[in-house]
Amino acid sequence: MNSEYSRVKSIRRPVSLGNRSQRSKRTKKKKNDEEKTVGSGNQKTLFFRRPKNDSNPEETEAFANICRCLIEHRWYHGVMPRGEISTLLEDEGDFCVRKTTEKGKPIVCISVKCQKEVRHFPLVFENGQWTLKNLIKTRRFFEVVELLNALVTEKISLSGAILVRAVPRPDYYIPHSDISLICKLGEGAFGEVWKGSLKRHEDEKVKKVEEKSAPGLPTTGRQEGLSEKGRSKLYVAVKKMKGNATKAMTEEFVMEGKLMRQLVHPNIVTVFGVAPSEEPLMIVLELAANGCLKAYVSKYQCPMDQLMQFTADAARGMAYLSSKLVIHRDLAARNLLLGSSVEVKISDFGLSSSGKTEIKVKQMKVPIRWLAPETLEEGVFSTKTDVWAYAVTLWEIFTRCQSDPYPGLTNQQAKDLIRGDALPMNPPEGTPPTVVKIMEDCFAKNPDDRPSFPAILKRLCPDEDIAAYEPKSQCSQSQSSPAKKSSGPSAEPSALSARSKRPARK
Repeated sequence: MNSEYSRVKSIRRPVSLGNRSQRSKRTKKKKNDEEKTVGSGNQKTLFFRRPKNDSNPEETEAFANICRCLIEHRWYHGVMPRGEISTLLEDEGDFCVRKTTEKGKPIVCISVKCQKEVRHFPLVFENGQWTLKNLIKTRRFFEVVELLNALVTEKISLSGAILVRAVPRPDYYIPHSDISLICKLGEGAFGEVWKGSLKRHEDEKVKKVEEKSAPGLPTTGRQEGLSEKGRSKLYVAVKKMKGNATKAMTEEFVMEGKLMRQLVHPNIVTVFGVAPSEEPLMIVLELAANGCLKAYVSKYQCPMDQLMQFTADAARGMAYLSSKLVIHRDLAARNLLLGSSVEVKISDFGLSSSGKTEIKVKQMKVPIRWLAPETLEEGVFSTKTDVWAYAVTLWEIFTRCQSDPYPGLTNQQAKDLIRGDALPMNPPEGTPPTVVKIMEDCFAKNPDDRPSFPAILKRLCPDEDIAAYEPKSQCSQSQSSPAKKSSGPSAEPSALSARSKRPARK
């Protein structure tokens, strides 16, 4: 038997569901075991339901152990949501294995491209063997890879879907085992931010174990025998999703990591990758050496030229975002970090959208005091609403973040000022005239009268070339999901080597 199969089975042996001798013992204790078994009668079927509080804890451990085993295979994509998987499965017969939920319970399923749509088939684990619902009476396998091999080589139809080619994980997927959490830095509505370390694999010869598979199944890419000399650690920030997340929350979290990964600019926080193989989901970011701007300007007596540098850095980063058709939607001093050279790095893209010049939402939890009038009235977000939020952020910077905007006022009073005809807030005392004029222009009630971010940057840095920040035409990018192809397999040739044999499209 293949060594990898042996290794997978050895991991499962201590678990009751995968051990034949333990199963035979349980069949002798009918009454006691009936309460611990998932299913009815003599057949013990596990559709990977998370057990209730009074269920057999071994079943919970079985699910966790089997998912850990699946992580060894590159065609296992963990808890990646449907939307992201759909961008990776491009051609008829492309497939992968992933973890998801069905009626609130966790399952493992095969996702496959069939007739221009992605379909999903839950795996069944019964009597220590794997199968599918429509094969449950005829075919069973001890390993998932054996099941996949049979489906590919024998062209077994799954309600019309034929598995052709396994799609590996992109190389920006980071294993949880490579991430170590050190201390918590902060907390938000949907997640926590930790200081951590990322294990980096240096360029040295390592033993890659290949698995016996059908032509459509790629090698695992698992690295064995890698000594500690072949690894180095990088201190990072880790955004960790809170537990009990809904599908919608998971998708938003993953899309945040995907969006940030596409953004490469000195004034944007760098993303090293995402960790979706198991829960909790994580986004691995560069660690801002000097923390949050809001805390920094509150603590230190920053000279005026440094405050001006902060405003220029923020404008530069936002000009870059606008050129990529990215609407941040949550620009504020709290979301500006400071790098090792005390340069501003825009962060927190949890509310961001991309690929459109304007979006409209019906309902969303957003900080009221940074919102533009059209957002309050109509739910509209655009680059020009980011420009309004930039003016509020300037107020924060030049008050040295001593308070939130509109101090002493209720949210309703702040709304009334934002909707009113006059300036919603006056520039802080001592603000340079250039910044005062920028704030006034950014607070224009008509969005079309507000300056663009490249124009703002030019006023702050007259000698800077802003040609690279000019917004791209709307027709040049997809309006549904920006750079969709760049985040998919074609952008990651090293990770998706299985695609190299695919014939060119006509």
